[in-house]
Amino acid sequence: MSSVAEAELVPGDIPSSAELIRRGRETGAGLSKAITRYQRRHEVISERFYKERCREDRTITYYINLGLKSWPETREALAEVQDECDRRGLRVDRVSLTSDRRMGLMPEDRAGATEETGIMFWTPADWAGIAKEIEPQGIVNDHAVGSPASVFNAVAAIEAGVSYVGNLSQQAYGYPGWSSDVDQMANTVEAIAVIAAKRDQGVVLDSYTDDGFCASFHDVATSLAWCMFHRYVAEELIGAAYSPSFGSTYADPMLKAAFARSLDAINTAGVPPSVTHGDTNSLSPSYSLDRHAATVTQDIFFSIANELDHPTGTSVHATPLTEPTRIPTVGDIVQSLEIANEAERRARESLPMIDWRPVNELRDRIVTGGGKVYAALMAGLEDLGVDIRDPLALLIATRRLGAVRIEEMFGAGEPDDSYPRGFEPVVATNTLSRAIAGRDEVMAEVRDAGLDRSLHGVKVVAASGDIHEYGLDAVVYVLRRLGAEVVDLGTSVDEDLIAAAAVETAADAVAFSTYNGVALSASETLTRHLETREVSPLVFVGGRLTQDLGDAKSVDVSSQIAELGVIPCQAVTEMVGRLADSAPASHRDQPTEHKGEPA
Repeated sequence: MSSVAEAELVPGDIPSSAELIRRGRETGAGLSKAITRYQRRHEVISERFYKERCREDRTITYYINLGLKSWPETREALAEVQDECDRRGLRVDRVSLTSDRRMGLMPEDRAGATEETGIMFWTPADWAGIAKEIEPQGIVNDHAVGSPASVFNAVAAIEAGVSYVGNLSQQAYGYPGWSSDVDQMANTVEAIAVIAAKRDQGVVLDSYTDDGFCASFHDVATSLAWCMFHRYVAEELIGAAYSPSFGSTYADPMLKAAFARSLDAINTAGVPPSVTHGDTNSLSPSYSLDRHAATVTQDIFFSIANELDHPTGTSVHATPLTEPTRIPTVGDIVQSLEIANEAERRARESLPMIDWRPVNELRDRIVTGGGKVYAALMAGLEDLGVDIRDPLALLIATRRLGAVRIEEMFGAGEPDDSYPRGFEPVVATNTLSRAIAGRDEVMAEVRDAGLDRSLHGVKVVAASGDIHEYGLDAVVYVLRRLGAEVVDLGTSVDEDLIAAAAVETAADAVAFSTYNGVALSASETLTRHLETREVSPLVFVGGRLTQDLGDAKSVDVSSQIAELGVIPCQAVTEMVGRLADSAPASHRDQPTEHKGEPA
């Protein structure tokens, strides 16, 4: 680990955590927390306290995601959802007000940044509407805590009556025009202290784990250890109530139930989780809605059954059937609630038929493995010279290490080179199984298309502009198998950093993916940064190539992207064919050896 230590995981001149915590607690103590309509209806001052009541009496609460471009649009859509639920006799309890990434920037920097999907709170009146203008309880998760604007957003959310403020898992996210990870993490520590000051009033630090490193881990034990690490930072070092939640990357219902129980096993403060999210990664634009309906129904049925048998206070979420193809409409969201509400009725009837012993055995394996990983992580950080009593130092160091190195260095499984990270997981994540299956599928498509040719001598910079990594993983794997030299920058990478890497590596090509409805803007920004640096590699963009254009929503912008000189790709084979044509002549048409490459 000496080579890691030499990389200066923690600079010597970082701000004082003690001062950040003092300042944050002072700010929090001066805040007046609003009481929302939802809280008044249930006669509580915080959603946390109502969740604790639901845990006691096994009441199931329901969660949705919604974040249109503005607060007025979002408010009106929520009113439609509520009216239709009332008409059908459906329950809806809480809404994650899904934010545009610009919300992670300071207010003065937001207007000039690239627009993405999600809501923007532009005015104090927008924030105040969370308490005054909607019936479900609003939660603020994306791009709040963990971002450069952590303190500003935490303050605004608390004053708006939000009880669950996230998202600590997004500590590794990058933001346009923001380069200082030290300042970003300092803002995060101070914001957690703001939340800590309101602990007695039921304010909770939320962490949706599938948005961060846990989406990249190959071992569920590592995911649990990461939650233990964040709990240590948030609760023991800063004093905030901490709530990890998960769900979108879990397709296996037994694994999902076991991980939920594992999280409860380490929940020493008894804070109700925010949500067990619906499985999104098992849905695909190529699948029928009927297939999606079967997937969603199974997922929500077992999530509810697990909560009824082992109550934690979590809310449940059913993924809208149209999720892979468009931003869900009001009708799509209500349909998902209809499925979920009916699943609860059937789960209550079926509960005596379910044997939970295999789930509990799997939970015990995860908890044991997670404890080993957590112990190794903390000891390893200390060996690397990180002060493990300093929350800022811990967040900076782990952000700089990244998910892959953390798991490679501290994983609990037995060494086994047949696995991508050199060890057999204690309990494999669905991320790992999907990654392996996705790699093999794409490699087979390349061979079937007759593109199994050498890319030796071709240099490619690969990156994702958001958290989605499955496509990126497959691209990197295939290109390396074909002999290309690939610099994998990972996920949530800013276009400026991609362009800088292209210059530094003298890249022949850039492979960039985006799924957040900003394909055209991202392509324009990347092209501009490359032109500024006077380099002109081939640029490929894949993922969800859509963007809102005026009043038209989710428009396919492939043709506009092509006009920029960027190559839109719907399949890896398209990229491989173009790269094969650009390979050095001495290597063209040579068969390549199919040797595994590290993840």
